[in-house]
Amino acid sequence: MLQAKTERLSLPLYILAFLLFWEWLRPLPFISDVQHVHFFIGFAAFSFFLSYLRLPAWLTFSAKLLAMLAALHALFVFHAPLFHPLWLVYLIDDVKENLAFVFSGDWVSFTDSFRTLLFFILLWITSFLMHHWLIRMRKLFLFFFLTVIYLAVLDAFTAYRAEGAIVRTVIIGLVLLGLLRVLNVQERENVTFGAKILPASWIGALAAMIAFATTVGYAAPKAGPQWPDPVPFIKSATYGGDGGTSANLGAGVQWIGYDGDDRHLGGAFRMDPTPVFETMGEHSHYWRVEAKRVYTGKGWTESDNAKSVRVDGAHLAGTPILSLYEKGTQVEQSVDRVQVLGDDFPQIIYGGTVTKVARADDVNQFRLNEETGKLEPLAKGHPVTVKTYAVTYQYPVFSIPKLKSVTGGDPKDIKAKYLQLPPQLPKRVQRLAEALTENANNRYDKVNAIVNFLHSGDFEYNTVDVPKPGRNEDYVDQFLFETKRGYCDNFSTAMVVLLRAVGIPARWVKGFTQGEYEETVADNGYKFIVRNSDAHSWPEVYFPGSGWVPFEPTKGFDNIAQFTFADSSDHRASAPAAPKKTEKKAPKQDKTQNEVKKSGAGSHRTALDIGFLLKIAGAIALLAILAAAVLFQTRRKWLPGYLLRRFRKRSDGAALEDAFKWLMRLLALHGFRRRDGQTLREFAAVVDRALGGGDLRVFALIYERKRYYRPSPELWQQSKQFWENIIINLRG
Repeated sequence: MLQAKTERLSLPLYILAFLLFWEWLRPLPFISDVQHVHFFIGFAAFSFFLSYLRLPAWLTFSAKLLAMLAALHALFVFHAPLFHPLWLVYLIDDVKENLAFVFSGDWVSFTDSFRTLLFFILLWITSFLMHHWLIRMRKLFLFFFLTVIYLAVLDAFTAYRAEGAIVRTVIIGLVLLGLLRVLNVQERENVTFGAKILPASWIGALAAMIAFATTVGYAAPKAGPQWPDPVPFIKSATYGGDGGTSANLGAGVQWIGYDGDDRHLGGAFRMDPTPVFETMGEHSHYWRVEAKRVYTGKGWTESDNAKSVRVDGAHLAGTPILSLYEKGTQVEQSVDRVQVLGDDFPQIIYGGTVTKVARADDVNQFRLNEETGKLEPLAKGHPVTVKTYAVTYQYPVFSIPKLKSVTGGDPKDIKAKYLQLPPQLPKRVQRLAEALTENANNRYDKVNAIVNFLHSGDFEYNTVDVPKPGRNEDYVDQFLFETKRGYCDNFSTAMVVLLRAVGIPARWVKGFTQGEYEETVADNGYKFIVRNSDAHSWPEVYFPGSGWVPFEPTKGFDNIAQFTFADSSDHRASAPAAPKKTEKKAPKQDKTQNEVKKSGAGSHRTALDIGFLLKIAGAIALLAILAAAVLFQTRRKWLPGYLLRRFRKRSDGAALEDAFKWLMRLLALHGFRRRDGQTLREFAAVVDRALGGGDLRVFALIYERKRYYRPSPELWQQSKQFWENIIINLRG
């Protein structure tokens, strides 16, 4: 009866354990490049469910393996059915290739698909461990404690806000520990509650204690920090600096570079002049990587229905997201050649409407995000860094008269996509946008009114003292009305939001500036060096008849796009002049090298990135290993005391058997090992002679009686004193 009732509690135990484990997966988008967390959450839930069902091992293994393969297929394969031979061959080859990296210690060369496979295996193992801790051990405190520590570390060192997660974890953990404690008491004392699984009084008491503890913890006044914030010191010690004296370091200093995560903008940055590309072409222009259209109040993201498709690099002409310009814009066909200098940039950069991308490896397969325009070279189904490629594109010259003729007339799909604003956007942003544009009677003048406002003396270009918005602050509102200082992300995002607030479609683009002019090459080409410090973001504004037009609101920067006062029908507009060598010394060009961002446009890694978190985890693991080693070496000293405390309150029928097993282990640890063929009484006589007395002989006699009689608490009570005497003698 008792076993049947505890089985009925297994389902809520598994549900609570899964909810607790879910808290480990929630932060992944904030601390890594993982974009499809729902696959991992779904697989974990499926694994927990199979563990609850306790199906035959072969069936559970097969089901989990099939689910894992299906998830990998959905994430990395677009062109073949799940059980197609080509897909399975690719998977086997990928595993073989990565196993070679494992044996050679080349961890950084793992493919994304193999990393994902390893993570699925980790989830699989975790589901098994949770089953072991819940059903067999009835202990989960260590996992609960580690979850709280994990969330606290992420809250301190990353952009993840873990306040709500910690509250959820504490509530779930306390409920789990309470239920497990009740089950332990029931099983040890052989207690039943009639027809009920648990008495209402126990459930009520548990719920009341948890509610009281949670309410008090949430509502009680919190004292301010009692010690200096250690985070700036750790960051400074890791990356160098002033020891964390700058107040700005505590907000998360960032490093320049490209990153795909733009959800949390703001914060200071450090420079990185590492070269990323060498480019050669006829024109000087900004380098696009992708454009975002959904503003959240904290940063930029993709819409829920954004999707990627495979495309052939030789046939990109006419692709909607890559077609930036319309008939009213004069364009010139041109070719840029790009050489990637690093090993980790699996995106294509381009300067206009792309019609063709030719890779040096002649494998013209790409993945195109149909919402952002990001182009990623593919090899075996996953993005790779292509060292050399050529981009054929249309270089634009925009007609100012044509732009000034626009007062509206946007297509419905453009307005639906590029006028989005978060509902919580402060009203004063709307009022400011209306005030700035009220005297302009066409779109071009309205756009420039906002550009001029952001270029005014009210705003400061600053990359050091740039705070992040608070929990209830809007990123743009903070910049426009509170701080009035920042870098490209602040200026460009503010301009897009102000334009949308007055009904002008706009989007946020990230990539790089033109870079540093190096030399003039043959065929009227110019060579540029593009560095991490050239990372940049800017707005594009939609003009019916002309397409997407770039503008430059960042203070200290000039718009290098080509504009002409000739009508769009006048094809005599001149091409841009060759850049001069002195451009390298121009202040505005230098300021470009100060651009950076937390994600996307000035992509960089936060000072406490995944590598540093791994160092922290490694240090914790090392300390745990050292502690385990010390405990193992000193176990003869502490184990007797532990056993005395553990069995002091035991009174159940199974206590005698457990105590006997532990006693045999402890005796073996002290050099008393029972030989093959030696009876228990013979072994007891040997031990008693060595220790003095006859406690083990009496204990052995009572233990032998257990074999012929049903185990009962009375036998344990009769033998308990003799067992304790032996333990005390060994400890002495």
